[in-house]
Amino acid sequence: MTDKIIYHQADVLVVGGGAAGAMAAIRAKECGADVLLVDKSIFGASGCAALASGAYITYVPGDDIAIHLSGRGVLVNQTQAIKAIYATYDVLKILESWGVRFVKENGEIWRGKGFSGAAASGGLAAGLIGGGTAMMKVVRKEALRRGVRVLNRTPITDLLTSDGQLPTAGHVIGAIGFSGREEEIHVCQAKSVLMCAGGFNFGYKRPGQNFAGMPLDITSDGVAMQLRAGAVMGNMAVGSKYLQSMEFCCAPGIEHFTTMGTGWVNQDGVDVMRRFGESETEFTRRLSLGHAVALEMLEGGTVFLDGSRLTPDKVRLLWDVIPIIMQTFDNAGYEITRDRIPYIPVNAATYGSSHGGGAVVNEKSETSLPGLFAAGASSDGMNISPNLNLSWCMVLGWWAGEHAANYAKRTSLQDVGKEQIAGLSQKSIKHLNGDGLTFNEVHSKAAQALIDLGVITTDEKITKARNSLLDLLAVYDKVKAQDRHDLVKVVGLRNSLEALTVILRYLLHRQESRGSVINSDHPETDNQNWLTLTKSNMEPNGDLKLWDDPIPHEKFYLHYRPKPGKSMHPFFKVVGRHVDSQK
Repeated sequence: MTDKIIYHQADVLVVGGGAAGAMAAIRAKECGADVLLVDKSIFGASGCAALASGAYITYVPGDDIAIHLSGRGVLVNQTQAIKAIYATYDVLKILESWGVRFVKENGEIWRGKGFSGAAASGGLAAGLIGGGTAMMKVVRKEALRRGVRVLNRTPITDLLTSDGQLPTAGHVIGAIGFSGREEEIHVCQAKSVLMCAGGFNFGYKRPGQNFAGMPLDITSDGVAMQLRAGAVMGNMAVGSKYLQSMEFCCAPGIEHFTTMGTGWVNQDGVDVMRRFGESETEFTRRLSLGHAVALEMLEGGTVFLDGSRLTPDKVRLLWDVIPIIMQTFDNAGYEITRDRIPYIPVNAATYGSSHGGGAVVNEKSETSLPGLFAAGASSDGMNISPNLNLSWCMVLGWWAGEHAANYAKRTSLQDVGKEQIAGLSQKSIKHLNGDGLTFNEVHSKAAQALIDLGVITTDEKITKARNSLLDLLAVYDKVKAQDRHDLVKVVGLRNSLEALTVILRYLLHRQESRGSVINSDHPETDNQNWLTLTKSNMEPNGDLKLWDDPIPHEKFYLHYRPKPGKSMHPFFKVVGRHVDSQK
C-alpha cells in the first residue's frame, strides 16, 4: 500500500520539540512568523529537556562573569559564551513570567553551589521545581497559546533542498518525514528550517542493567540530517562525561549535586576524588569526577553514590529538582541516605546523552546551508559550554527563532520536486518490507562495539569500533521494521550509526587527550597543535572532509587563556603516561 502524501506550509519549520525547539518556535511566532513544529514523539514530553535534572545554569546581576567562564574549557567561542551567559538571566525571567517555578530562598533565586557543571567556586545554577518535566509542560502550553502549529509522532527523516540533492549545492526548502502511526508521508515546505532535533544518546544496557528513565528517543537525528545535507559540522568529539548506574540506565544528573551532600566512594568508603582534588582550571568537577571513577574501576574497584550525609532538607530539594532520578532510585528499592548505589563513568563524546558538536552556526544561528538554522544540541553553538545545559539550549533556541523568522520575511516558499519526495519517502518506509535483520540485532552489535571502545581508549580501539559501525551501516538497508512504531526506531538507528562514525573519525583526527576524551596513545592535552575548532562536511561523493580552524590565543579572556605547548591530561597526571585500558 502506498502512503498518502500530506503537504504542509510554514514560514518557519522547527524540527524537534525540546527546550531549544520550544523556545525557538515561541520566539519565531512572536516575530510574526507562521510556525510549524514537528516532533517525532509528543511535543513537551520527548527528548532530554523533559528529563532534565532541573539545574538551570544562570547569571544573576552582580555575579562576576569570570566565575561563569571558569571550567568552560578552551575550545569555545568565548565572545558568544559571554553573550549567552548574560542572556540566561533574561530567559529565566521570561520563564518565570510564564509560570515556571524556581527554588527560592528569602525571595531570591536559590543557586546550589557548584552543581550542574558550574565552577566549584561559585553557586551558579538555579533549581527548577519539578525538573525539566514541569518546565516543559509550561513552555508547551505557552507555545500552543501563541498559535504554534504542532505535528506530533512524525519523525523527520531528511531535509528538502532546492536542487533535490543530498549533499546539496543549493539551499534548504523544507523537510520530509512519516507518521509513526498512520500510512502517511509528511512534506513540510518552509521559508526557513530550524533544526532543534536534539543531541545524541545511543541508549543501550549492559548485562544486568535495565532501562529506567533514560531518553531513548534521542538518536542524533538533527546532526545526521545536517551531515547528509552537507552542512559544515564542528567539534563533534568535544563532549562531557557523566555517571550512570550499573544496574539501570537512568537519566543523568545526580552527579550535578555532589556539593549538596552526595559523595562518591569506593568499596572501602574512601572518597574517589582524593587523588584529583576539589578544584580544576580547565575542567569542571563533574568531568574530573568521571575521571576519578574511571581510575577506580581501572584498578578493579567499584564506585558508589553515597548520600548518607544528605540532610532531610537536601533530600526534599533533590525530590523537587530531580524527581525522575529520585523516583528511579525509589522504584529500584534504594533509599539514597541509607544505600550506596553502584555507578560507572560514561563518555558522552561517544555514547552518552550528548556530544559537544553539531552544525557550525554564525551569530545569526545560520548554518553553512542557506535557509537552514540550528540551535541547541543540533548546533555547535553548544560549544560555548562543554556541557549540554538546559539554559544554554533555551538561550540558543530563543536567538535562533528570531533569526529564522527574520530570514523567512525575506524569502518565499519553493516547490519541492516530485522525484525528491518519492526518493526520500521510499528510503524510510522500505524497511517495512525489509528482508531479515532486526533492529535489536544491529543495535546490540553497535552497543558492543561501543562497550569495547571503553572510557579510556586507544587509536586501535577507536578504529576497530568505527569499522564495526561502518560494517553495520553497510547492511542497514536489510533491517526490517515490524510496524511503523518499529520503523521510528530503525530510522533513529541509522542516524545514530552515521553520527557515531563521524564522532569516532574526529577522535582519531585529534591526536590528544582533552576533556572527556582519554586516549592512552596520546596522553597530553596539546595546545601547540590542537588548539583548534575541528570542522567537517560531507562531500558530494560521500567522503567526509575534515579540517581545523585555529583559535588565536588572544581571543581568550582573563586567566582562562590557555597555556601554550603540551601538558599531561589530568587523568594521566594521576595514573602515569600509559595505562592498560583492558583492565
